[in-house]
Amino acid sequence: MEFDAVDRRILAILLRDGRASHASIAKQVGLSAPAVGERVRKLEQAGVIRGYHADVDPHALGLAIAAFVAIAPQPRKPAQRLVERLLAFPEIEELHAVAGTYAFIAKVRVPSTAALDAFLDRLFMLEGVERTETTVVLRTNVERPLQLPPPDERAT
Repeated sequence: MEFDAVDRRILAILLRDGRASHASIAKQVGLSAPAVGERVRKLEQAGVIRGYHADVDPHALGLAIAAFVAIAPQPRKPAQRLVERLLAFPEIEELHAVAGTYAFIAKVRVPSTAALDAFLDRLFMLEGVERTETTVVLRTNVERPLQLPPPDERAT
């Protein structure tokens, strides 16, 4: 989908405040609220806007431990089945297919090191997992929300 400078401004506003009303966005971008609503609807239908959510502090929920777990699948086993099994673990916040020694990297959040140990035991016993390597996060310096890429200068 092609989008213009006004769409980019609407997206920037929604990235800052996903609960912004069409009326408040309209004031900022110089359109009517119905026009903003139509643009937002088109961005949603095109899959540019995938949804809206609350940004919740994991520590406030008792999820004090974050870790990155590299996962190597067993050779000659279908990766899709492993992905389906991994997605059943609620501790996995993100799962990425990667190139390199390991095929997947999972971002995991748990309440304690004991919970991480129990998760890793369950993970290692999962059918399709050959080996894992875990890196525990000591401190998070920054977790940024998605930023819009710069406008494509060729389009202007």
